[in-house]
Parts: sequence; C-alpha cells; structure tokens
Amino acid sequence: MLVEALIRPARPGDSEAIAALMREGVSEPVRRITILGSPYLPRFIADELARNKNDDYVVCTVRERVVGMCGWRHTDAALHLNHLYLAPSVRGQGLGTVLMLDGLRRIRRPSQDILSVDVFSGTPRAQAWYRSLHLRLETRTRWIELPLPLTQPDHGHGYTVSGLDEAAVKHLRYGFSQFTLTTNLATYRVGRLGQDLFRVCTFSILDDPVALQGLTHLDPERRLVCSVSEGDSLTLSSHDRSCLAESERLVSSCMSVREHLESSLSRRQYMRQTIPIRFEVVP
Repeated sequence: MLVEALIRPARPGDSEAIAALMREGVSEPVRRITILGSPYLPRFIADELARNKNDDYVVCTVRERVVGMCGWRHTDAALHLNHLYLAPSVRGQGLGTVLMLDGLRRIRRPSQDILSVDVFSGTPRAQAWYRSLHLRLETRTRWIELPLPLTQPDHGHGYTVSGLDEAAVKHLRYGFSQFTLTTNLATYRVGRLGQDLFRVCTFSILDDPVALQGLTHLDPERRLVCSVSEGDSLTLSSHDRSCLAESERLVSSCMSVREHLESSLSRRQYMRQTIPIRFEVVP
C-alpha cells in the first residue's frame, strides 16, 4: 500500500513529470499526430502553467513525485477532460476517480452542465472505465494521413496565409505551431507537427485543391493528417489514405458522472481499496 498521496494544482516545475506521464499514456502513432510527440512538450506545459489561462492542470504526488495528472479545458457550457494519466505503479487504486471527482467538484464552473472526454482506441481499460460512468458516444473520429499533391505551376497562388511569422517563433520553441490558410472556398486552421506533418481538423480541405497546393508550396516534404468523422473517412479511397488512429468523444451530464464517481469512491473506501489522500488548499 502506498503512503499518503497529495492532490494539488500543477506548477511549472512539474512540467517534465507531467509530459512523461502524458507520453507514456499513449501509443507511438498517437504521439506522432499530436503535440505529445514533441521533445519540447515540457516547455509548452510550463508556459501554459505560468500563463494560467483557460486550462486547469492538477497533479497527484506521492513522496513529492508526480504519479498522476489531469488537465481540464473550459468552454461556456462544457467542461472537457483534456488529459488524465497515471503512472503504472498507482493504477487501480482509485486515484483516477479522485482526480476526476475533484475536477467536477472544484474546477467545474456553474454554467458547465456537460462533461466531455476524448479517448483513443487501443486503450480498452480507459474506454471501459469512462463508459462505466455512463459517458455515451457522441462522435467517432479517424485520423487519416495522406500525401500532398505534386506541385503544380503557381499562377498567383489563389490562397493567403496569415500568422506564419508568429507560428515560426512558436514552432522553434515548442516543435509545433498553427497558422491560417484561406482560399475562396474556406479558411483553415493548419497545425504543423515537428518536421513531417500538417494537421487539419476538417475533411473539407480534401475537396479544396487550392488549399492543398498551398500546403505543398509551403512545405512539399510534409504529409497531411486530417481528423475526420468515421462516415466521412470511409469515402476516401483505400489507396490514398492511411488510418493512423481512432478516437471517441464521450459525453454526459456533469452531475450524472459526479454521482457515479462518488458512488464508486464510497465502495472503494468501504472495501479499503483506496490510498490515503489529502488536498492542498487553494485560496
């Protein structure tokens, strides 16, 4: 049995340990298509914690070692569980329940009625746990990788790019960045991951040849990753796509999930299946 655990707000000095938990908690393909694969992830987390804007990070420590973390993102109506990771040595001892319950009790804003979480396939234990809390499937997403088209003659572009200078500074610091590409059809937020990938969160860019040519002109060595709904991804030819990962968006009411967590924690405490936990009081 572990000694007492402490749950407290994360500090910039926790960033290395937080990044290690996040990387260990996902597969290599997921690291490749998300910011979790960046070697500068701890620097990004430390800056996020110092800015203290729209995300809340919480850690669980044992003997001052970070063994668990969660990250919460706020929207007007929903509280999104952005991250929840535990070290293998402390899994199954109720810490995930306590971390999640702490967020719903202390971090949730009065206007937030919905809880959402994204979980990648290939993590059956996590998927089963979230579903046991009566979180239901809202959408299923596939992460598709495609080659960019061959470069065509450039006749006045037909697209504009903004935010590239700022993105270059951020990319140098974090290893990832984002800029905006606009055509006569749409405006796209385009992410850059490392030296290999562009990433967009819309399927429609595949029907916009000017946008695709724009990306090719910017960096012909990169490939494109689209996160698209399962139905849309099925329309792509199997010859020009590669499914890298799948994820599910699960949702429920905050109160419903809180009730299930409190019931689960009570059973664990009755059966003495939890470790002693204390909370750092936040003014």
